[in-house]
Amino acid sequence: MPLNLGGEHMNPDKRIVALLLVLQAIATVFLWTLGAADVVSEGRFAVFLAVDLLAFAMIAYIYTRRKWAELLSRSWLLVGSLGLVVLLLSSLFFP
Repeated sequence: MPLNLGGEHMNPDKRIVALLLVLQAIATVFLWTLGAADVVSEGRFAVFLAVDLLAFAMIAYIYTRRKWAELLSRSWLLVGSLGLVVLLLSSLFFP
């Protein structure tokens, strides 16, 4: 079965998971580029590690809800998305 990322028939849950996986990949690559001895890098490392973990938690939430054939709570997805936005903005404005 081919992976259809841009198709019009793609499930919205799969789109969310695909975007979260892309975000995780970007955050992981950024973590690899940080120097371990720099104090500023330690703070940014913590923020991007939190982004990685929150994205993983959201993917796990979507997976378990779909596995149990339950509806996704939009409020939990909104809270997780706002958390990601806050973490990403804090990495830009606070060193």
